[in-house]
Amino acid sequence: MNRKILRIVALQAGVTLLTVLVLLICSDRVSAVSSALGGSIGFLTGLAYALRSSSPRGDTARHWLQAQYAGERFKFVTTVILFSATFAWYRSLRLPEFFLTYIATLLVYFAALLMD
Repeated sequence: MNRKILRIVALQAGVTLLTVLVLLICSDRVSAVSSALGGSIGFLTGLAYALRSSSPRGDTARHWLQAQYAGERFKFVTTVILFSATFAWYRSLRLPEFFLTYIATLLVYFAALLMD
């Protein structure tokens, strides 16, 4: 698996953990859990992409491109499933904390791409 992708996923997990800890100290448990769920969706889908796209079925550029497309499809499906499951099963969800942490993990991804 690509080290850069793993580093980005680790940074996303770190941002999630930091946000959750801040909310535990400054707010309440429900806010922290909502934040953890949003951030987890952010970095778990990145990990799903990394796992799926890192194993092309050959050595040609076409095989590598197909692996990237497959990784993006897998990431999209994983995102839909995780969002659906969260909205269906966690009734106390606080949307601002949930979406802000999710967006923060996406910003980590784009910031890492800009700095590379």
